[in-house]
Parts: sequence; C-alpha cells; structure tokens
Amino acid sequence: MGDYEKDKVGFLEYFSIVSITIGLKSTDMTTVLLFKDGLNAAWMIVIGAFLFSIPSLLLLNSVLKKYQCKNILEVTQLTLGKPFTFVIAFLMFGFTLLNTATESRSYITQLITINFPTTPLFILYICFLTLCMWGAKKGWETLGAIAWTTYPYLIIGLGILFFLMFKEVAFNRMFPLFGTGKWEIVKASFNYTSIFGDVFIYTMMYPFVKNHQTYTRSLYSSLLFTVLLMTLLYLSYIWIFDYRSIEKITFPYNEAIRFVSLGRNITNIETFFITIWLVGVFVKFIIYIYLVSKIFGFLFQIEEFEHTIMPMTFLIFVIGMIPENNENNIFHIRTNSLVYFKYLILFLPPLLWVAAKIKEARAG
Repeated sequence: MGDYEKDKVGFLEYFSIVSITIGLKSTDMTTVLLFKDGLNAAWMIVIGAFLFSIPSLLLLNSVLKKYQCKNILEVTQLTLGKPFTFVIAFLMFGFTLLNTATESRSYITQLITINFPTTPLFILYICFLTLCMWGAKKGWETLGAIAWTTYPYLIIGLGILFFLMFKEVAFNRMFPLFGTGKWEIVKASFNYTSIFGDVFIYTMMYPFVKNHQTYTRSLYSSLLFTVLLMTLLYLSYIWIFDYRSIEKITFPYNEAIRFVSLGRNITNIETFFITIWLVGVFVKFIIYIYLVSKIFGFLFQIEEFEHTIMPMTFLIFVIGMIPENNENNIFHIRTNSLVYFKYLILFLPPLLWVAAKIKEARAG
C-alpha cells in the first residue's frame, strides 16, 4: 500500500470494527437460528462456521497482498474481467443490502418487544436509521475511531454480564454435548459460514487499512477474540436457560440481562446492559450502511459514493418494513440469505487465487 494514509484505519480501529459487527450477532435473533439447528451445541456451530471460513480467508488474504491498494472487487476485475465482476458486485450488494435491512428490522423489533412496547415500529425504525445515516456520512476514518472509542465499554459491559450470569449457571445443561448429533452440527456449521461473511465484505475497505501487516494482524486477532466471546455467550445462554427454554425465547440476550441481578437493593440493572448494547448496535449499522453505499458506488461507477448514503438508507428502511411480521423477516429471508451467500465467500477466494496464479504464470 502507498504511504499516503489519510482516511486509513489502524490495528485498533479495524479490530474494533470486525469485533463489534460480528460479535453482536450473538445478541440478536441469529441465535434463534443456531439453537434451532444445534440445540445445546449451538456454540459449536459458531466455532465450526469459523473453521469453514478459514481456508477462504487465507487465500483471499494472499490475493490481497499480491494486489495491494486494491479492494476485492477491483482484484476480481483485474483477474476475472468486468462482466464477471459486475455479477459478483451485484450479488455482494444484494446480500449486504438485504442483510442490513433484515438485521436492522430484527433489532428494532427486539427493542420494541422488550423495551418500547408502545412505540410504533415506523417511528422507532426511521429514527434509528436516520442516526445511523448521519454517522455513516462521517467517513471511514471516523467510523474506525467511533468503533475503537466504544469497544472498551462494550467489553467491560460484557465482562460484568458474564460475571453476573456465572452466579446463576448450571453446567450440566450443556449435555448431551453434541446436541442434535455430530453430523448435524457439521452441516449447520457449513450452512452458517456466512455468519463471518462480514469480513469478506470489509475487504472493500482493504486499501484504507494502513498496511497489509496491520490488516492481517487485526483481522485474525479480532476473529479469534470474537469467536471466543460468542462461544462463551452461547454457552451462558445454555447454562442459564437450558436449550428447551431457549427454543421458546425469541431474544436470549434480553432475557439474560433481565435474569441477572446485583442484589435486592439494585434494580433495573438491565437498563445498563441495554444502553451498552444499543451503542454497539448503532456502530454496527453505521458501518453496514457505509459499506452498502460503497459497493453500490463500485457497481455503478459512482466515485463520490457518499452521496448515495441517504437513498441507500431509505431503501433499507423500505425493505425492512416489507415483512408483515418479524418471524417471516428472520426465519425466511435471513435464513435464505445466510445459506446462499456462503457459496460466494467459500468459492470466490479460491477462484481469485487460481486466476491470479494463472495470470502470474502467463506474465512470467
């Protein structure tokens, strides 16, 4: 990468971006999908999905190192041509847009159901996206700074939550260890590989990380740390509720923070955890909206893609409001998008690696 580092993020910023956006998936309705397929072994699906993604991550990292200063779509264009790149860009844009719309809708439903039952969905959703849009307009470097500024507070809050939950755990609830069976866990891990699909989307911003070494160190360290935290959180849900109860709980995180206490004299402690969680959610969707606009800008060759942030936010709002109820939103649309997107993140990096090798051999 070049020496010019304006608008570039460093180790801490990129570490925080990856950790926040992926880690929060253990607090939303994605947990319902994993517990549905894995029962009390849902925590193994998180680890298994990460392991399935590692080969593609390694190959993609190798390709990016070869074409420094290029993002994933620019590399695809150089190695596989413009027509193929347009298809890949369109698929990435479609997934990122749909993922942002469905996830944001599920978070808002989560807030309304547990914390704001009298607030209209339309009002809360549009206020949420407006704030996220305002944050996204600040630019990539500012997003990194915001992520790093908030990340320590999120970790402190999560640490306190773990401490309080561990006073209520029953470790025997994690047995039988393999839940629905070893083979079923492997299949579910493969199907939900795209839980870590965010890091492939983030390669759109690869040229805006200070250097390749910084990118590599921050990526792998953040993933390892995030997988550890997600695994502990899934295990905590099992130890507290048992998988039979979790199947009937739509929002395990919200139930968990209502379950813990600091004694009889301190009440409403869940307000503290909801506030910390909500800050992380805002950071996550600020980043998501920025990336949706970035991919859209590449797809239609809009150099000043920041001008598309407002219309993209409106489109996310429209798509998010379409499902009649949140059950359709999460179990149908989101499940299908997760299951099918995995093929892109599993097979595109090897294809790019092979194409780069062929091009290098011909040039040599």
